[in-house]
Amino acid sequence: MMKRKVYELEKKTIDVPKYPVQTLEKALDIIEVLSRESGNGLGISELSRSLDDMGKSTIHRILDTLTAYGYVEKSPIKANYRLSWRFFEIGNVVQRQRNLSNIDSQILQDLRNKYQETVNLAVRVKEHVVIISKLEPITNPLRAHLNMGEREPLHATALGKVLISEMYPAQVRELLGVGTLEKLTSNTIIDVENLIEELQKIRDQGYAIDDQELCLGVSCIAMPVKNYDKEIVAAISVTGPTARMNYSKITEIKEGLSIVTRNLSEYLGAYNG
Repeated sequence: MMKRKVYELEKKTIDVPKYPVQTLEKALDIIEVLSRESGNGLGISELSRSLDDMGKSTIHRILDTLTAYGYVEKSPIKANYRLSWRFFEIGNVVQRQRNLSNIDSQILQDLRNKYQETVNLAVRVKEHVVIISKLEPITNPLRAHLNMGEREPLHATALGKVLISEMYPAQVRELLGVGTLEKLTSNTIIDVENLIEELQKIRDQGYAIDDQELCLGVSCIAMPVKNYDKEIVAAISVTGPTARMNYSKITEIKEGLSIVTRNLSEYLGAYNG
């Protein structure tokens, strides 16, 4: 088991490598400090004080190398150093590399296999939920009437309610209107104000339940996936026949679903720093 160390500068815990390269570690520490300065840059003396009196000559040599490779530049105001636009360019590459289309499908397969229920990955398109990935259980498949790429109403699905759970009430009203929503079963929430109350509950507890609101005999639990801006960009659900989706099973699924959605959110950058 690797030990861990805490950088006091940011109060975050970082794995200690098995084979540390001290010069590289010092360079990364300098980059961390520069990433939090106001914009005018920091001088070598200031960096030394911030880094537990790291030697000024060491800092100078590292800064010289980072400058030569275009990662650091001198501020025009003072003889200070600051991060260059190169980090912005790299950050955009990270965003492109880590998106929903690159999610490892094995993660969803493992969730399906563990609970032997249907797993859906969905996004919001205006006032609808669109399923972008659907995995049926190997045993006892649920013959759902909607396939991948088809649309479901936001208000009548666990996926949909999760996807709009962090919207302000005014945004929900603008999106869905202020009148009566379509009634699909006797359990469907058809009043927008009641839906807004439900969304508050979902926001507080971190998950949504579809208790036969879209289709009688079918129940579902869903949780959000967030991106680097901590915005909900997708949702994952586990769906099955209500007869199987009892309180005990939903509680069990909630634990596994929480791990999967958090891992995917971390992959998209939601919990960095």
